Amino acid sequence: MKISNISQIYKTYEAKPAVSGKKITNGEKKDKLNVSDKAREFQFALKAALASPSIREEKVNDIKSRMENDSYNVSAEDIANKIIDYI
Repeated sequence: MKISNISQIYKTYEAKPAVSGKKITNGEKKDKLNVSDKAREFQFALKAALASPSIREEKVNDIKSRMENDSYNVSAEDIANKIIDYI
């Protein structure tokens, strides 16, 4: 394949001077942004999740104490079911 007129191709990708924006007058339309209800619900849920602590201290402490007392038992079936849920 032969490429000719390389200089014209380079001119296409040269930096162009920035064009100053035109001011919007009252008669012209402005851009609008509409956010769906689902997006608002997601944003609310995300803020709530980020605000909650990532580690539930009371649960961790409960499991720790049960492990120290040898009263923490998890069946292999429960572990297998949790692994399958994540697959």
